Amino acid sequence: MDTLTADLEAIAALLPRLIGAQQRLMAHDLASYGLTFPQFITISALEQFEGECRMGPLAAAAMQSAASMTGIVDRLLERGMVERERHPEDRRAVVVRLTDKGRELLAEVKESRRQQGLLLLASLAPEDRQRMREVLVRMVETMEKGVGD
Repeated sequence: MDTLTADLEAIAALLPRLIGAQQRLMAHDLASYGLTFPQFITISALEQFEGECRMGPLAAAAMQSAASMTGIVDRLLERGMVERERHPEDRRAVVVRLTDKGRELLAEVKESRRQQGLLLLASLAPEDRQRMREVLVRMVETMEKGVGD
């Protein structure tokens, strides 16, 4: 087996492990705040939409079906994280708004995630962090251009 193929196989095995470990850590962290991953993505999307959004675009941004989004919003509504009402100009549309309580919880979760990221990066030597950044930038740029195009 040539080196390129061996590298590909090693990286292909490591990436799912990295993603899985990240997902487990995040799920554990979110659970400590009483949030599921879809709920976190939903309140994060609302923040990106400047605090309010119609259900359709919110479902798309959170990569959920409309039916799933209704359930997610229902649970967030019960906890006081969001408000939901009919759109004032289009009574068929529903608007979801992030409450102050939702904003505060989102800020806490994001800060916790930031602190965990800092701890992880602190475990690496500065030159390793720099090299990792450079490699990731090059990989993303190559992928964005389209490999083989």
